[in-house]
Amino acid sequence: MPVCMLLVDTLGHWDEGESNIVWDVELGAVVFAAPVLARAAGESVALVGTHAGRFVGVAVEGARAGQVVLDLSLGGMVWATAAAADGRAYVGADDDTLYAIDLAARTVAWTLRVGNCGESRAPGPEGARCDADGGPTIGPDGDLYLGADGVYRIGRDGKVRWHYPADAGVKAKHVFGAPLVTADGHVVVGTQDGLVVSLKAADGALRWTYNVKADVDGAAAMGEDGNLFIGADDGRLYALRSDGSLRWSFVAQKDIRSAAAVASSGAVYVGSFDGNLYALAPTGDVKWVLPTGGRIAATPVID
Repeated sequence: MPVCMLLVDTLGHWDEGESNIVWDVELGAVVFAAPVLARAAGESVALVGTHAGRFVGVAVEGARAGQVVLDLSLGGMVWATAAAADGRAYVGADDDTLYAIDLAARTVAWTLRVGNCGESRAPGPEGARCDADGGPTIGPDGDLYLGADGVYRIGRDGKVRWHYPADAGVKAKHVFGAPLVTADGHVVVGTQDGLVVSLKAADGALRWTYNVKADVDGAAAMGEDGNLFIGADDGRLYALRSDGSLRWSFVAQKDIRSAAAVASSGAVYVGSFDGNLYALAPTGDVKWVLPTGGRIAATPVID
């Protein structure tokens, strides 16, 4: 796991090795999440959290490029990729808390503790059940969608609009991947009880579930045709129709915990803990395989 953040300038083709590290910043602990770019007090910053509970912003360019310009201590490990909009960043941590951060003031604007896990934390799945790891994702309406013990829709004021499952007495399983919020008003997540779940964004009502029978830790991705793609700990990438029925599944050699990237052509790119990056045709057939030598937890990005 990396303990620093890098800015890499690509000067040509990656397969020719033509790249250059512009700066790197030592953060002192594991960085699992992807950095997010935002504007803070007029400058561009890369925002990321660490497993030491540190949330930092590093200036991307200009006279302060590569310098930490925001540095906050949160109450738990950060696995989630932050979301940023309108001068605020939002990130969850393993103290079951969602943090809203004012980027101009460089302070925490509000916090929201979620879940019914209580103060005592047991080891294993129960202890992690309410961790605010899944996102948040900012929806088209500006509300936040968070995976923790189930799924939350949260207003920008920090107030919960709904929670799935709605019954507060239910010990909902953990949602680790960031919720996918679709343009037609649906929310899709994977859960650690082996389900892919689709909800109505308006009220959190259940639309459908698909039973994978293995932990689903990755986030869902959607193609331009509305089809869904999501990986699971059984090493499969599942391609689902918008109604939750199975189109096809692809089998890797180990867990698929990252989200897939879907090209406009319909090609799908996904990494696995078996160390391979797979390129799949829209039919699920393998186009090519790139061995990397280490397990892949990150989501590919298509340029």
